[in-house]
Amino acid sequence: MVLQIISQERLTKYLVASGHDAQRALDLYGWNIQISEAFFPVLSASEVCLRNTISARLLALYGPIWWDDATFLTQIKNGKRIVKTARDKLKAKGPVTSGGMTAELAFGFWVNMLLPRHEPVFWPDLIKSFPNLPPPVTYPVLYKRCDDVREFRNRVFHHEPIFGRDISQEYRQIMELIGWFSPDKALWIKKYSRVMAVLRQKP
Repeated sequence: MVLQIISQERLTKYLVASGHDAQRALDLYGWNIQISEAFFPVLSASEVCLRNTISARLLALYGPIWWDDATFLTQIKNGKRIVKTARDKLKAKGPVTSGGMTAELAFGFWVNMLLPRHEPVFWPDLIKSFPNLPPPVTYPVLYKRCDDVREFRNRVFHHEPIFGRDISQEYRQIMELIGWFSPDKALWIKKYSRVMAVLRQKP
């Protein structure tokens, strides 16, 4: 039986939300999988936009092997170990490139490149680096939005319940973030998003 293969701990939230009706809980569990899957295109787009924008900035500041630059490594402090681990992993397979490092480092690492202490070093001219940011969006607002999307993305990718979240609001914020990086990409990825369609199917 399906209920026996899914842990009680994992099902508890679904059972509570479904009035302890086992079938309704399973329906909600299945829908949670579907809505999580539907978020994949826009979460992927937001991550790629973020990491490519930041890695381009690091290339401009520290050169083609920015991951080995002593000034950069000093600036990121605790992130130094993460960068060296990624570099060594890639080095074991072949040449290390900026593209390879950009893909290897996790979303959380790239969000941390927007921590407040990095603003005067990496982002002294925010609009030059992020030309599509609307005027009301300040550096703290940009960082918080990226971190909020990171937190939501981790819940989705770690198979956690998101059925209790405001799905339409989460979707709007992710799409808005993509638009802050590239309005064209936001329009393009919207064609591949099924979030709102799946939301309407919530049991």
